Formats: sequence, structure tokens, C-alpha cells
Amino acid sequence: MGKDFDPDKIASALSTLDVHDYGDVLQCMRCGLCLPTCPTYRTDGVETQSPRGRVALIKAVIDGKMKASEEFIEHIYHCLDCRNCQTVCPAGVKAGELALEARYRIEQNRSQPLIKRFLLNYAILDQKRLAKLLAPLKIYQISGLQALVRKYDILKLISEDLRFMEALSPKLPSRPLSEQIPEEIPAIGHERGRVGFFLGCAMNLIFAETSKATVDNLTRSGFRVIVPKEVQCCGTPNIAEGERKTYREMAENTIRIFADRRVDYVVTDCAACGSELKAYHDIFHKNPNFASKAEEFSKKVRDVSEFLDSVWSPDIKLGRVPEIVCFHDPCHLRHGQKLISPQRNLLKRIPDLDYRELPDEGQCCGSAGIYNITHRDRSMKILQSKLEAIGKTQAQTVVSSNPGCLMQLAYGSRRFGKGWDVIHISEILNRSLRAADKAS
Repeated sequence: MGKDFDPDKIASALSTLDVHDYGDVLQCMRCGLCLPTCPTYRTDGVETQSPRGRVALIKAVIDGKMKASEEFIEHIYHCLDCRNCQTVCPAGVKAGELALEARYRIEQNRSQPLIKRFLLNYAILDQKRLAKLLAPLKIYQISGLQALVRKYDILKLISEDLRFMEALSPKLPSRPLSEQIPEEIPAIGHERGRVGFFLGCAMNLIFAETSKATVDNLTRSGFRVIVPKEVQCCGTPNIAEGERKTYREMAENTIRIFADRRVDYVVTDCAACGSELKAYHDIFHKNPNFASKAEEFSKKVRDVSEFLDSVWSPDIKLGRVPEIVCFHDPCHLRHGQKLISPQRNLLKRIPDLDYRELPDEGQCCGSAGIYNITHRDRSMKILQSKLEAIGKTQAQTVVSSNPGCLMQLAYGSRRFGKGWDVIHISEILNRSLRAADKAS
């Protein structure tokens, strides 16, 4: 993060913030219900690392009682934006969203590192550019160099941060999914409607096989699937880092693209993308020229589990998957989109699948975008708690529905020798559908 900033300018920017947009933070009752739900408070145990603590810090800067210092900024960036605090807050205070708004005011008033500007204002605008940036990693993996580096733990001698990032990285597909499938895939059997599929950056470039399973699930459900190739990032990384200009440009582009395709729904298999796409109507609600279009778009957005749970009839043919399974709720799904039942309903429908609930009430896994890189030590503490919760279920397979979560949990399984299979819900559903085909 850039350190060239004027505390007075940041304080002045924060003073124009309409706190009433965030559940009237002036009325925070300091009841403490948010404390046990907050990952940073659970790991650090100090008030400034709690949601109500961050609310109090922002209010203190607005009231002129403290400076918008570097320490203040660090506290605002310690938040994982998991929104668990918002789920439990009886007063409706939106502490997570307030922290993001504070980041926006901060970033507007300090210099930005070149690498950050490059990634958020240029690279992220085109998935083909992102694919080129990943090319060295792909070469590293297929050349055998990765196997050599891991065997002799070479990166330990260079950088612990680099060693961690390398260990976190999953195997890349041979090609992005956008290069493998046509823009329009017909329904299998009777066509029930047209579904737009939002192919997110990570799903396209890293988890191509997963999204291929998602598309197959949708066509098997009787829907023609439209996959616009010119889709950009949903904007989640930009929002998390306090960038709004490029974010709005990408959001407007996405809304126009799917409006032109005349789809009945817009489905995504990335929980972070789904949460952000549904939030477009909030971002543009004060824009008289775009508010109605944004609202119409957001109303069509569905997480893949939300959509399939609503359209699968009771007589859909599902095959046996004899495994013990638990589901890790991505924060963007459980707390951002308020979806808890659909994914569980689907898993419980699979014959012979033994579903077991995690005993941690939707706690974050510590991934949170790039939080596991920028705040590695705390992220690993949060991950340890998640691994302990998974262990109590005795699950063989951990299911989730967000790329960051999948990478974090898979890393945890490898690093600590858990041996769990970590997969996306689309994959296990597709496995069940295909098992039914073989059985018939």
C-alpha cells in the first residue's frame, strides 16, 4: 500500500461519508454480538480488531478525535470483509461495507503503487491479458520445474512469502474455458429458458474444469447457456482495494453485455462474483441514467446452487456418490448473498452422500481475496480453526463454491496432510448426474 498521504485530506474525505447508508453506525449499541463472529477479533482478541472497534475508529477520525494515521489505515485493511458481523448485528450496522467505503476515501487521497494501478486499472479489464500474465506460471508447472522446486524446497532459501504463494497455486488448465466452449450452448432436451453464464476471471483461468461442469449442469437442466466472451472482472478486487472508477466501468460493461443477450437469468459459480453482481444496483442506485438497468440486471443474478435448487424438479435423476461430505460456506455466499439452504438442499438430494454440518457457523477460511498473501500469519491462524472444524466432521470431501476458498482449503489439506478432496459444488453435482447416466 502507498504511504504518501495527507491525514487531513483523508479525514476530510471521511467526513463527507453518509454513515446512515451503513445502518446508522452512530447508533452502534456496542452490544458485542459481532465479537465472536469476527475472524480478526477471534485471532487477536483486541477491540481495534473487531467490527465495533473499526466503526469507532472511523467515527473518531470523522469527529476529529484522532488522525487518519498509517496505523488507522492498517486497521481498516485488517478487515477481511467477511460480513459475518452484519449477519448477526441486531441494529443492522454494516461494518464490513463501512470499512470498504473508508478504504475508497483513503485510496482517493494517497498515491498508489505502480503494480496496483497496473493490475486494477489495466490487467483486470481483459481476461486475455490476465491469461498472458499467468503464462509463466503455466510454463513453470508443465516444464517440470515446479516438481523440482517443491522436491528440494528451493524457495525456502529465497523468500517465505514466495514459497507460500507457490504452494498456494493450483494447477492451471491447458487453456482458459472461454477458449474451449462456444458462446452459446443449447439445452439438453426440452428448452426451458435462456441463462447467461458469468464466467469469472479465476473460474475461467484457473478452475476451467469446474465451470465446464457448471455449464453442463445448466444444459442438463434444460437451459440454453449464453457465455459472453467479452466479460470483464466483476470488480470484487477493485472494491476490496478501494478502487471505484474502473470498477464502475466494468460493471456498466457487464450490465450492457447481458442486456444485449436477452437472458432470463445470469448465473455464476463464483460466490464472490455473485455477491458483487447482486450489489450493482446499490452502486448505481443514485445514478439516474443507469439505476434501472443495474436493478434489472441484479434481480436476474443467481448463484449456481441457488438457481439449480429452484429449477430441479423432485424427479431429477441423480446417481450415487458414497462419500462423507461437508460444505464450507464462502463468506460472499452466506453473509454477502444470505444463501445457506440451497447448497445444502442440493447435496442432501444426492443418493448415498453422507452430508455433515461444519460446527463453526459459517466462519471465514482466511482466504478473503488476497488477504492470505497480504496478512499471511493471521490468515493461517484463521485457516487452522477452519481445518479443526472440518476434522470434527470426519468428512472425506470438502465442498465449497468460491475459487479463493477452494485454493485456501486445498492448500490446508496438502500442507497439513489432511488428505481431503476439496471440490466445487458444481463438480460433485455433475458427478452425481453422470453417475445417474451410467446407472440407467
